[in-house]
Amino acid sequence: MKKSESKEGINSSRREFIKKSSIAFAGLFTIPYLKPSGIFAYDLNKRANLSTVAITNTLNTPADNYVYDDINGGVKQKMQYLFEQLGGISDLFSSDKKVVIKINLTGGSGSASNDKLQGSTIEEAMWSHSTVVRAAAELIIDSGVSPSNIYIVESLGSYDSFDNPVFEGYRSIQKDLNCHLVDISKGNFIDVSTGDDYFNFPSFRMNEILINNDVYVSIGKLKQHAEAGITLAIKNQIGSVPQADYATQQIQYRRQAIHSPTNGSSAKFLPRSVCDLYAARPVDFSIGDGIKNALGGEGVWNPNFAPYASHVLFAGKDPVATDTIAAHLMGLEPEAEKLKLPAKNSYGDTECDNYLDLLYKKGIGTNRLSEINLVGDGKDLITSVNKNKDLERPSDFKLCANYPNPFNPSTMIVFYLPRNDYIKLKVFDITGKEIETLIEGEVPAGEHRLQWNATGLASGLYISRLETNGYSQSIKMIYQK
Repeated sequence: MKKSESKEGINSSRREFIKKSSIAFAGLFTIPYLKPSGIFAYDLNKRANLSTVAITNTLNTPADNYVYDDINGGVKQKMQYLFEQLGGISDLFSSDKKVVIKINLTGGSGSASNDKLQGSTIEEAMWSHSTVVRAAAELIIDSGVSPSNIYIVESLGSYDSFDNPVFEGYRSIQKDLNCHLVDISKGNFIDVSTGDDYFNFPSFRMNEILINNDVYVSIGKLKQHAEAGITLAIKNQIGSVPQADYATQQIQYRRQAIHSPTNGSSAKFLPRSVCDLYAARPVDFSIGDGIKNALGGEGVWNPNFAPYASHVLFAGKDPVATDTIAAHLMGLEPEAEKLKLPAKNSYGDTECDNYLDLLYKKGIGTNRLSEINLVGDGKDLITSVNKNKDLERPSDFKLCANYPNPFNPSTMIVFYLPRNDYIKLKVFDITGKEIETLIEGEVPAGEHRLQWNATGLASGLYISRLETNGYSQSIKMIYQK
């Protein structure tokens, strides 16, 4: 077998694993007693880390004096505080991990001197600021990851290069930390499947760096978006594919095929493309830069664009929940089926379908504020969210009804353990034939959630059974295509 064929086989296996399991955080790879097939997330702690979002208020701190380029300006300290509020990041990052950090440099160098920036730098108003990126990279290195295994990536336009002086802040990270800075619009590309349950695209052409890694981090900028309502970690995925492959003949300056291949309204098509991009390469960890940001749209090309200061940084291991907090902070209704746009766009749209809700209905993360555990000194900026609410320890074993039910193709299974115990959690069909063992092994006390994906199975009734020493309970689950 040729070396290239062997590598592609490994990449293919990894892509199939990601597609099947829709994994939201890389720590799942290290849990020895879990069968990964069909599992979305698993809570090893008393608190459900799937839906915990940490937020810090940077007002009246050195970081909020906007001395972004001062390493002692408070950004790294605030970032470390966020990570501590999430219970640490050791479950994601360790010495043997290869880490990709996707940043957002929308508009490229051509927008850096636009009058609409009103005295702000483009990093402050539009981009994932280099000091935020540096702080994240340094803390990941502090957790044990080798600098040579960290890749900071973005897809630049064909006319642009990281050699441009406007990108000096990002180049300095590369030089000072000895990590990589990569334009993912160039290099080796592979076709990445979006699974059987896609909306618009059965696959995407992506740089192999995005697939050949262990942990994928998205650092987005907190901004409204003229066509998607909000942009942060998940919408940042638009830049994960090369522009040249997704431009249309009529519109060459952006990835128009992802927005609307007919060059018409993107209100329905674009949110579903965002979901497909997430299916191709899920985000493991998301960070939001809102110390300085913008209102009115994602860039200076939007008529109502204006620099703003939200005075926040936030992070989470469930990117849907993290972006939900961002949307709520920007005055949107993240639980609604549609998101309000900052202004009527050129297609006449005033709202668009909500990609957060679409992902939630696929069983990927949560956009329900009541299901999000908000922690950190910025939590008072957000209302209608569970704030640092510990999950109660149950008095007895309990296997809850799955949700949604009926489901297609995935459903969430929740169970409680009053003490550490050796358990088996299995799925059977209606004849009693075992379909899958989801968990077998020692599991700690508390609430635990995982998502089972029935893709490839026939519609019908399935049984989930939880067994421990002296306890057994079953629930009925209806798979309805």
